[in-house]
Amino acid sequence: MVDSNIRLEALSVLCNTPVTSCQARLSGHGPRLAAALPMSVKGFVSAAMGHSGAGDEGLVIDEDEFFDSQYDFDFSNLKDTCTFYRGGEVYRRPCGWLRFALKVRDKYPDGNVWLGQRGHGTTTFSKPGEWPVSYHGTSKNGARAIIVANYQPGPGQKYGRGVYSTPYLEHAVDYTKTFQSKTTGKKYRVVMQNRVNPAYREKHNGGKYWLLPVHEGLTIDQEQDLVEKAIRPYAVLIKPL
Repeated sequence: MVDSNIRLEALSVLCNTPVTSCQARLSGHGPRLAAALPMSVKGFVSAAMGHSGAGDEGLVIDEDEFFDSQYDFDFSNLKDTCTFYRGGEVYRRPCGWLRFALKVRDKYPDGNVWLGQRGHGTTTFSKPGEWPVSYHGTSKNGARAIIVANYQPGPGQKYGRGVYSTPYLEHAVDYTKTFQSKTTGKKYRVVMQNRVNPAYREKHNGGKYWLLPVHEGLTIDQEQDLVEKAIRPYAVLIKPL
């Protein structure tokens, strides 16, 4: 795996604001942003939506509570030879990418069923109540928002306002952000790996795009509550360019 500092750089890109950690501050590394706001793993979606209130002051995380390194995985040299399933859908694993897992277990009131409650194994089958996997590369224009109004991927196709993701990582790549690491000097792509609640999902364009509708008129709190029930990032993926 790559240097752990790249995890923070990737988060900074996804949240569009500097992200540092308690651990980096204690060790004397990383920026010391006096006005930085704390961000929990459940607050990650709000930050990506631009609702963290951090602005240029940045965010600070506790890496021990935010990341779950036991589930990190290096897919960079893998090529699947069998079909995997999650939540009753084909799970196209992120081959060619590095995965930094987020510590999402026991963070939600409905338990861990949405994750499939699996261990370290690479089981190919779905578990009851499990949510399927999708990928989200944030908005194409780089704005600080994951809610898109009237997304239009092609002529005559307009699916409405909401959060878009896709079960096909190769399609999410067109919407990924890139960054040059201050740690390694290399350039990387970054994308979110999520679980999507099928009760809220609409499939479009033959299942290529998944829409979680978020209608106009909701308050910020209502939007955040809806998005948390509908889509939950559980890993950050990066890939060297």
